[in-house]
Order: sequence, then C-alpha cells, then structure tokens
Amino acid sequence: MRRPTLISPDRPHMVCVDVSPYCELARWTLDHLGVTYTQENHVPVLHAVAARRYGGGIVVPVLNLGKGHASLTDARQVVDYYGLRAPESERLFPADPDEHAQARQLFDELFDRLGVAVRAWAYAYMLPVRASTVRAWIDGAPRLQRAVTPIAYPLLRFAVGRNLGLGPDSIPRERAIIDELLTTLQARLSDRRYLLGDRLTAPDLALAALLAPAVLPPEYRGPLPAIDELPAAMRREVEQYRAHPVGRFALRLFAEQRG
Repeated sequence: MRRPTLISPDRPHMVCVDVSPYCELARWTLDHLGVTYTQENHVPVLHAVAARRYGGGIVVPVLNLGKGHASLTDARQVVDYYGLRAPESERLFPADPDEHAQARQLFDELFDRLGVAVRAWAYAYMLPVRASTVRAWIDGAPRLQRAVTPIAYPLLRFAVGRNLGLGPDSIPRERAIIDELLTTLQARLSDRRYLLGDRLTAPDLALAALLAPAVLPPEYRGPLPAIDELPAAMRREVEQYRAHPVGRFALRLFAEQRG
C-alpha cells in the first residue's frame, strides 16, 4: 500500500461482502488514495445486521468514519467522499466543471447499469454452483456464518436471487446490457489511455472493479472463482469478455494499479 495521503479522524471501518465488486470499488478507492482502514466481511443476507449496526441497510459496503461522522452507506458515497478530498493531483473527479459533469455522468452509468448487470449475470450462472459460491461467500466471514452458510444455502440463494430479480431470462437480458455498454466504452477508449483522457479517474476504477466478475482479474482483492470452476457457458463468455478491448482495459488497470 502507498504511503497515506489522506488522514481521517479515526481509522474507517468497512462492512462488506468480500466477493462483491462494489466492495472492491470501495477498497480500491481507499487503497489508491492511501487511506488505512479495517474490513469486516460477512455472508450475503447475513451481512445486514452488521450493516445496520453502522447506519446502513442491505447495501454494502458501509464505511463507518468514526465518532461524530455519518457512515458512508454505499461505494458511490465512498468514492465521492474520498475522491473529492484527495490532494488535487490525485482527485478522482476533474476540477473543471464540464469535465466533472462528464465524469459524474459516466461513473453513475457504470455504477447503476454496468455493475448491476454484471452482478446479476454472474449470480445467475453461479448460484446453482453451490460449492464455489459458498466458498466465496464465507471468505473472511465470522465463524458462525461460515458454519451456517452451507446448511442455510438454499434459503440464502433464494433471497439473493429474489433481491437481484433473477429469472429464466436473466443471463441473456443482462448480457445484452453489458454488451451494449462495452460497445460504447470501446469507442471511447479507441484514442485514449483512460476513459477521460490520460489520467486515472473514478470512472476507470468503477469500470474495472464492476466488470471484474466477467473478466476474473488475478489481482482482485476478493474471492472470485477460478475460471475452471465456472459453468461451461459462463466460462466461454468470460473468455470472450477477457478478449474484448474493454475487458483488456479492465485487466490492464488491475495489473497496473492493483498488482
């Protein structure tokens, strides 16, 4: 980790589901800006008790900033809070108003559309793969949750699927959204090193972190499955996404910035 460049009044404490790409986005933001924090992992669904304890709801991550500060209750708030408080040379949103608005619009589209679609697509494939999904969910979780999850998996699987709105058509529906966005992003990246030019910004972190379940970067800081654990159809699609110019861009960012 780099030498800290931001100083918080207390060390932030993050409640998360370790495998979540939204938690990876928050982790990456904090690591990139040199913020020292602690992390508390939980199993999906079972995480809600801890999240509410720090002022959140069912969404993770929840970042407790310490006494006298309101908690940040999703990854977007983490990026906004720290990205705007970093030294000027490392800010995650441009200072110029027009460029800032462009970065905000792109970040929000990646956060609200790409991340949601990739997460649903991945879970539609992986929820039936019990062993791999349980292993990812219990990574770093409290001992009781690690013991309960294999037994309660059918109920947890149902709750996660319902929360994500999964159904028989989820995979083709979500893949259509992903493919549409990647086509647009490919055109944007055709003449530049990063999404907004020659400097890393919040949309770059969002794209790489939220696309991660579809390209499986080795540098991901959570427990993604190995490619040989995937169902055959998902494996083929992951290989296609890894070969896609935007997938290669995400893998490059992980290698350069998270390696």
